[in-house]
Amino acid sequence: MTKTYSAALRAAGDKLDAAGIDRDGANFVLSSRLNWSRSQLVLHGRDEMPDDVAQTFAEDINALLAGQPAQYVVGRAPFWGRWFNVNPAVLIPQFDTEILVEWMLEDAVGGFGIDIGTGSGAIGITLKLERPLLAMTLSDISQPVLTVAEANAKELGAEVELNQGNLLEGTGKYDFIVANLPYIDRDEMDVMDQSVIDYEPHLALFAEDHGLALFRELFDQIPRHLRPGGVVYLEFGYRQQEALAQMIAQMLPLGQAEFREDDAGHPRAVKIKF
Repeated sequence: MTKTYSAALRAAGDKLDAAGIDRDGANFVLSSRLNWSRSQLVLHGRDEMPDDVAQTFAEDINALLAGQPAQYVVGRAPFWGRWFNVNPAVLIPQFDTEILVEWMLEDAVGGFGIDIGTGSGAIGITLKLERPLLAMTLSDISQPVLTVAEANAKELGAEVELNQGNLLEGTGKYDFIVANLPYIDRDEMDVMDQSVIDYEPHLALFAEDHGLALFRELFDQIPRHLRPGGVVYLEFGYRQQEALAQMIAQMLPLGQAEFREDDAGHPRAVKIKF
């Protein structure tokens, strides 16, 4: 018997609840597949779901039940009001990371910028679209990752440069640098969501030295790649502020560090101005 949209969502949500998985994933995959807003789902709630939609929805729910993140199921994720293609080669863009974009737009960054460890390209592409006069480079160590970023840039109409390399190696000089580096300590795996561990790329999640190794490597490179008066914006783990402040003072003594908290009140981002 054909179900209405609302009945199908209720049934799927109950299955997800029983498996200990967020039932909102059902709303996400269905609205994403149909390119509907949540309000449109409600408006169409009493409509019968076509057979082809029902089949895809059932397959998506099975993927969710297997632990796959909803964004990977549908192949896209929202960031700063836009949709970005994602697959297991790249991290799923997170709302917390928007703090970096917000900060840079507030500061009216200009000139030449580079987004290191770009992943899906969410940060760098968003900056380019919001400030078209910026010259923006997207850099990542992984070619499969850059393939995703390039596709997103083309789809969203952002003219950016691409660079494959480790952090700033092989790049030029920039007016600003932004990075959401791997910063999770592997000792924290026991408190992480299992779907993140199972599906998201560990290369983009974890770093040695309690998650600080890549910060140290980047700080060593920054003086050779940042123009006078330049600025650096970084996301970090909520337990890392003290260690990062000490590292900045030791390795970048000419930089002035300012920290910001995310909406949950956790230290999340730092700006280093020279």
